[in-house]
Amino acid sequence: MLLRVILSPNDIRRLTIEERPPTVEKLYEILRNKLGIRGSFSVQFEDPDFGNALCNLQDIQELPADRATLKVLLTADSGESSDSTLDTGSLSSRSIGTVDLAEWPDPYPIPQFSYDTELKLMKGNAQYAKDGYLLEVNKGMKSDILDCLADGMCKITPYPESHHYETVARALVDKHPSLRDPGSAAGWYSWVHSLKYKVGNFRRYLAVAGLPEVVVNKRKGGAAKRKIKKSKKGEVHFCPGPEEGDSVEVTEENRMKMEREMLKTIPDRDMVDELMVSTFAQRRREIVGDEPLLREIRDRWPALLQERQIRAEFERVTAQELLPSFLDGLDALVPRLLELYKSSSKSGRCRSLGDILTSL
Repeated sequence: MLLRVILSPNDIRRLTIEERPPTVEKLYEILRNKLGIRGSFSVQFEDPDFGNALCNLQDIQELPADRATLKVLLTADSGESSDSTLDTGSLSSRSIGTVDLAEWPDPYPIPQFSYDTELKLMKGNAQYAKDGYLLEVNKGMKSDILDCLADGMCKITPYPESHHYETVARALVDKHPSLRDPGSAAGWYSWVHSLKYKVGNFRRYLAVAGLPEVVVNKRKGGAAKRKIKKSKKGEVHFCPGPEEGDSVEVTEENRMKMEREMLKTIPDRDMVDELMVSTFAQRRREIVGDEPLLREIRDRWPALLQERQIRAEFERVTAQELLPSFLDGLDALVPRLLELYKSSSKSGRCRSLGDILTSL
């Protein structure tokens, strides 16, 4: 069964399940496991009887048999805060309260600074608009601005690229023109350098706090400096922290359960799926941090080399399905590949290729 799941206006997922669930509760369980929805939620579906208008899903028989569009609405539990969270891959990407953003925001949203800093900036901006005088920034005020900006940047990634620093510095000067740098043409170069130093200091604090994405890059003893390990584009859960309440002992016990299950002739797929989700954080720490050999991964995580788990792991890391993502990328290359095949077949060296192209 093919599902189109609307999580938010900017987050719409394609989800394939083996068959229509027997109950609405089972569908909720599938959505929690596959999409990582936390907290309470309700589901609406596009009802073909009403021109695909959204209706609350009360009975699973109301759902179209082969494909359906669902909308997930996060709700508040009684007695709990109303900010139910949606967490891709049912994992938080970092152990400290951070936000998950697939793309760096541009323009970057400059946050509110402390009350006294905001008052000084308001006065300085008004003075700049009147006669062009720049604000004299003392050490305490600059430290407050940099601390606030560095904190927001590290919530997105503790390893920003050079153009990320430029985006933030440019946005700062655009919002508060009285902070312009008189020594540069763009007016924000000095802020870029200051932000780089401040974010570097913040990474040290995050390493002490135990942020996995920073801890994996911590040098041990007199080890030589090595390339920084950081998430690539699209890696939403590069090196996540453990779930609340999980411990090293619990995750290792789950790993051993998975290992024993995989020794069976016909392993329980649902159990293996559940155990692989619960041990994801530990597995990523080992693979990213220790960089083990393939045979070591095969011995410790035998399920990971199955096609089913390869696809699931890709989705946990990137929040995208592997096969559609691969085929979309391949489709984009098809015109150039066909040109290459045609030119090769004309040379006479690849006659069989020419026959295939002719049949196509």
